[in-house]
Amino acid sequence: MDKLKSLYAKINQLNDEIPSDLAKKIHLYAEVMQLIGKYHAQATMTYGQAYAERKHVYAQALVNTPGTGVVKEGQADIDAYPYRMREAEAEGEMHRWKNSLAATSEIINALKKQLDTLMREYNAS
Repeated sequence: MDKLKSLYAKINQLNDEIPSDLAKKIHLYAEVMQLIGKYHAQATMTYGQAYAERKHVYAQALVNTPGTGVVKEGQADIDAYPYRMREAEAEGEMHRWKNSLAATSEIINALKKQLDTLMREYNAS
């Protein structure tokens, strides 16, 4: 996370009206995207592990609880609840990084267009 904060600090120091700064900004955002991609991959793995753990606890409860199917399912839901909550948190984190990746990609595209426009203006004058 420190590397990400450092990159954003460098990005915020650059001037969007100076073509060379804008090019540096695009490059730094590309580095940000690489890091965000790694965080998204980690979050996806964490979510998958939380899902598997919840399913395992649920299945164990079904097998180990005596009684009817309704009783077994009710106990399995109760036993799996804390795992379901962890899974939901992991899923939220996964989506957070996925959205951040998409947003950063859009920022890069906008900056590329802005750089192209600036270069045309400088070349025209």
